Amino acid sequence: MRILITGAAGFIGYHLAVSLNQSGHGLVLVDNLQRGRMDSEFKELINRPNVTYHEADLTESGVYESVGDGVEQVYHLAAINGTENFYNIPDQVLRVNVLSTLNLLEWARDRAVKILFSSTSETYAGTIRLMDGWIPTAEDVPLCIDDIQNVRWSYGASKILAEAAFYSYARVCPIQFSIIRYHNIYGPRMGFEHVMPQFLERILTAQLPLEVFGGIETRAFCHVRDAVAATRFVMDSPKTDGEVVHIGNSREEVAIRDLATLMLEMCGADTTLQIKEAPAGSVNRRCPDVSKLRELGYESQVSLREGLETMIPWYREHFERAGA
Repeated sequence: MRILITGAAGFIGYHLAVSLNQSGHGLVLVDNLQRGRMDSEFKELINRPNVTYHEADLTESGVYESVGDGVEQVYHLAAINGTENFYNIPDQVLRVNVLSTLNLLEWARDRAVKILFSSTSETYAGTIRLMDGWIPTAEDVPLCIDDIQNVRWSYGASKILAEAAFYSYARVCPIQFSIIRYHNIYGPRMGFEHVMPQFLERILTAQLPLEVFGGIETRAFCHVRDAVAATRFVMDSPKTDGEVVHIGNSREEVAIRDLATLMLEMCGADTTLQIKEAPAGSVNRRCPDVSKLRELGYESQVSLREGLETMIPWYREHFERAGA
């Protein structure tokens, strides 16, 4: 099967592409490298047989015409993410995330292709702040923007708009699609802008005692190996057509300060935590209800400790090379 992955040089996109390539599929990988990385791992991937890479701007009209010939499935992961970007370049976050999706839908109008769109748990942020009881959060919880003036919503709102676009286009043309909402995916090569890599950078470069912003907030983390397997499962299941499905792991919800303590222990660092005020707009708790995914037949396999055991060596090697 010939498969298109947008945002393929990013964290989940890269791991998904490796998995699909190992299964023997032909891949068309697209990224503009604004956030994805042309590192040694991605270079090795795009030089494999049956893999084609395009560096392209998906906000340009007609760009999918040049990269999508013969494609049967599309994993649409391309987006500008990262909390700092929500505040520093909110215009580009909104523009890129929405236009890349609308252009894909225009291209897919009359094509026999299934699209899997990657949304996010950020779509629930306003709802969770207003309605504390909706945790674990199910797919049918109402989505709400609690403060339209807060530019942090540039990302979450772009995903809500893109989700609405799929249902709107499907109303007037035969577009086959599924929507997944990722919940705190982590693992090797996830970048440096999220809580786990930030902790590891401070620990492994001896920026101690370890600063923790907030600490009592809880998150439920899902290892990228599980995320990739579940993503492929949703794409391939006929039961998910037109559905929204959570990708996450609800079994190990953990307080951020406890996560920090575990990471210090696993890295062999003997220090204390320095608790600071949580960032503005943070939600106190995030945990998905993954009943729908479980009923479809997929259950997460990787525990938090097991996942960190795959992640810490990757970052240790990176920071050792940077120090050298």
